Amino acid sequence: MKLQFLRVTIILLASISFNVHSAETENSTTEQGYEVHYNAISTSFLTPEVSKHYQIGRSKNKGFVNIAVLKQVEGKLSQPVKAQIIISAQNFYGQNKEVELRQISENDGAIYYIGVFSVSSKEIIKFKAQIKPHNSDAVINIKFDQEFSTD
Repeated sequence: MKLQFLRVTIILLASISFNVHSAETENSTTEQGYEVHYNAISTSFLTPEVSKHYQIGRSKNKGFVNIAVLKQVEGKLSQPVKAQIIISAQNFYGQNKEVELRQISENDGAIYYIGVFSVSSKEIIKFKAQIKPHNSDAVINIKFDQEFSTD
């Protein structure tokens, strides 16, 4: 894992309990010279400080998705890049979940995209995202599922 994404992940997920289900951990894929890191959790796991800083309401009925795109650079750490991301989310019954991503740019150069959506107890959300890094012809598709518990 690259240093900058590690920092972002630590900031956003620092408050997650050690009892969080293993499916709620960070995932990544590497292709076409880019790394894409992604995860989804309940917003109730965010600390009040992180919630306030990123303007993310804490609730057991809200989920949070985080996507970061890094360009691989030979002999160096991967570099954060802007990207156009189209994301869709559906539950097991095929009901769409509205997820509007917003770009976060940190002072140290880190760039990532976050979005919030509603969830119900024991709901499994299936995410699909099409990622096109800025100034690139690459298109990276990711899919992942996440179960949310509101109990």
